[in-house]
Amino acid sequence: MIHKLVHIKGLGKFSNYHSGNGVWNGIFAKVTSVYAENGSGKTTFTQIFKSLKDDNEQLLLKRRSFGSETPMSIQFTDSKNKQIKYSNNKWNQTIQDIEVFDSFFIESNVYLISLGNYDNPGTFFEIVVGDKAITLFNEILNQVQERKRLSQRRRNLRYKSKTASEQDKIRIGKLIEKALKRSTELTKSISTLEKELESIAEEFGKDYLEKINEYLRYLSPNLQLTKLNKKGSRFVYYIKILDFDVRSDSESISLKHTLSEGEKNSLAFAFFLARLSLKTNIGNQLIVFDDPISSLDYNRRNVTINLLTSFARKSAQFILLSHDLNFVKDFSSKFSDILSLKIINDGKTSLFIEYDIKRDTLTGIFKDLSVLKNYIEDGEASKYGKRDIVRCIRPIIEGFFRIKYFNYIAEDCWLGDIIEAIKKSSEGEVFYHQRNNLDELIDINDYSKTYHHSNPNYLEIPINAEELKNYCRRTFNLLLKL
Repeated sequence: MIHKLVHIKGLGKFSNYHSGNGVWNGIFAKVTSVYAENGSGKTTFTQIFKSLKDDNEQLLLKRRSFGSETPMSIQFTDSKNKQIKYSNNKWNQTIQDIEVFDSFFIESNVYLISLGNYDNPGTFFEIVVGDKAITLFNEILNQVQERKRLSQRRRNLRYKSKTASEQDKIRIGKLIEKALKRSTELTKSISTLEKELESIAEEFGKDYLEKINEYLRYLSPNLQLTKLNKKGSRFVYYIKILDFDVRSDSESISLKHTLSEGEKNSLAFAFFLARLSLKTNIGNQLIVFDDPISSLDYNRRNVTINLLTSFARKSAQFILLSHDLNFVKDFSSKFSDILSLKIINDGKTSLFIEYDIKRDTLTGIFKDLSVLKNYIEDGEASKYGKRDIVRCIRPIIEGFFRIKYFNYIAEDCWLGDIIEAIKKSSEGEVFYHQRNNLDELIDINDYSKTYHHSNPNYLEIPINAEELKNYCRRTFNLLLKL
C-alpha cells in the first residue's frame, strides 16, 4: 500500500509541504490517526485518496492553493519505494483498493445507493462481491464495447458507400448486414447475461440489507430497512419510520427532511460498513475515515470506535481523521503501535507533525504530573517553561490531599491551609500521621510559592534548572509517602 508521503504542493492549505519540514518522516503505520482542527486541510487530504482511486483530477483541481503559483504536485512511495505521483493533472497510477467515508459519501449515498453504469465500470459492481458476478460484468462490458464498435463500423461503411462504385456498394452492403447480424446477436447475449447478473445482484441485496440492519442496530436502533430492491443501476430501499415503510426515493415523504442529521449519518455509515464487511478482499484495502462521528451523539461514540477498530485491524492500512480530539484519543488507545499525527499550519503551509495525543489530552493533576515527569526526563529540552513547571508542584500535592481526604478538605482550602491543619493535629486526628512528612511539605511549598504570581517579584527571581529538577523528584518521592 502507501508507505510514505513525500510532498503535497499547491493543494489547498498544503501550499508547500515536504515530509522533512514537519516533525514527521512521512512514513505511515498500518493504523494512523490524524487530529486536525476544521479548516486545517483535513478534507483536502481525504480528497487526495479519492482522486488516487479513480484518477479524478476534478477533485483536486477545485482545491488548488489560493494565490499559489506552485504547480500542483503530490508524491507518495509504496512499500517497494516506487513513486505514486500526481503531476500535470494526472496520477501516474491508481490504487483501486481504497475506500473513503466522508461527508460527500453521506450526501451521495443516504438517499440512493448508486451502483454506477457501464461507462464507469469501477463502481458498477464494486459492492457485488464474487468471481461469478465480476466475470459476468466483464463479459457484458466486452460485448457492449464490441457492439459500439460495430455500430461505428456500420456508420463508416454507410458513409463510404455514398461514393463507392455499384460493385463496391454490394460488397459494403454485405459487410453492413454482417455487422448488423452480429450486433443483434450481441444484444440478445447482453440481455441474457444482464438477467443473470440481475439475479445475482438481487440475491446480494438480501445479504446487504441484513448487514445494513445489523449495523443500524448498533448505530441507530430506531432505524431499520424493510426492503432493498435493485432498480436499474441503483438500489432503492424502504425504511420504517413510525410504522410506515417509506421508499428512499419517495416524492411525498422526503427522507432529506424527515431524518435527523444523526440518522442520516448513521444510515450512510451503516451502508459503508455493510459494504466493507461483504468485501472478500478487505485485507487488501486502504480505508480512510474522515470525521465518521459527525452528528453522532455521545452514546454511540464507543460503538463507533469499536467498529472502526475492528475494520482497522482487518484492513491492509487504515487512516482516521477527525477534528474531535477526544474521539481520536479514544480510538488511538485501542492500539499499541498506532501512528498519531496532527495537522498544523506554520503560517506558510499546513504540515503534519507526530503528536503525543495521550499527553495533550491529560487534564488536571494527571497533566501536571506529566509536565513534571517530562522535565525530569528531558530537562531544558522540555516543551514547558521552567515557571510553568514550578506552578504544577503545589496543585499536584493539593490534588493528592483532596483525593485522599475528600471528606475533610474544603474547596477553598489550599496547600498552606493543609500544612497548618497538619501542624495543629493531635494524635488520633485524621491529619496526624502526616506530621512525618511535614518538613518536606513545608520546604517544597516554600520553594514553589517563591515563583507564584502572589509574590510581586516572582518574575524577577531566576530558576536554577538542576534545583528545579531536584524539587520535581522530591515531589514524586513525597507523593509515595502521603
